[in-house]
Amino acid sequence: MNANIDTGFCSVPEILLMLRAPGAGWLATLLAALDEASRDPDFNAYHRAILAHCLDEQAVPAAAAEAARQRTAQFEQALAGQLHDRASDRLAVC
Repeated sequence: MNANIDTGFCSVPEILLMLRAPGAGWLATLLAALDEASRDPDFNAYHRAILAHCLDEQAVPAAAAEAARQRTAQFEQALAGQLHDRASDRLAVC
């Protein structure tokens, strides 16, 4: 991260205020994704170290970014399939 930005002062109320800003969409998205990842046992210490390294470098290698986009698309499709299956199950019960 930028050495000129000290985030040690950010309290939860300050973060909540930041999230109200019109330009905070990416911050909100990343915090929500990080919260979800932290609850997943498959998101391990090595993954967190990779994430920290990318944040420190303020960059994601292009090949890694493209592979991540593809994997995210697959993940979204899997989630959509699960939602569709659950909806079908609910309809079958009714």
